[in-house]
Amino acid sequence: MKISACLLVVILPVCCYGHWKELLDETLTTLAERLEDAQMIDDILYKQGKSTFENCGSSSDPIDLVSFIVQPDPIKVPGNVTVSFSGKLSTDITSPIAASIVVKAEKFGIRFKVSSQKIPDVCSMLPSGSCPPVLVKAGIPCHCPFKAGSYSSSLTIALPAVKKHIPSTTVWIQVKLTHNDKELGCYSLTTGITSG
Repeated sequence: MKISACLLVVILPVCCYGHWKELLDETLTTLAERLEDAQMIDDILYKQGKSTFENCGSSSDPIDLVSFIVQPDPIKVPGNVTVSFSGKLSTDITSPIAASIVVKAEKFGIRFKVSSQKIPDVCSMLPSGSCPPVLVKAGIPCHCPFKAGSYSSSLTIALPAVKKHIPSTTVWIQVKLTHNDKELGCYSLTTGITSG
């Protein structure tokens, strides 16, 4: 998930909290339901502190995410998660910015799909007025187009409580961004998640 992917991950929960809280709650509840059967051996299988971040796109993509760190590791739900990133956009990125988000969980060395979302235009979900203060303070834009340049920030996002217990597991999240079917960037994050 390059810079736009990072911006998506960071901006959308802040700007569109109601919609994203609902989506996050649904995804985390589904994750908890699918992991219930494996709950007894979670502690044996899960290895803490093994977050990885990978470029699943091309080195020529306009979004170049240099670093992406999620803390704490594992992520605790409910709880706060701090996302730190740095990277650059080699060109302005304009609407429409389509996003494909896939979330998978891993048990017994096997990944299974928890959630898959396609957003036709991320720009249409962003606020039309002033940016939230937390983004302004961090120097992160919250309107399209996203201007070429370097970006880096560290933001903390509150993860809501979910109705079910989430057994400790490894989660794989992939975000792919495109503009008129041309890839802007693709990144994946593998990290741990557990009930807080």
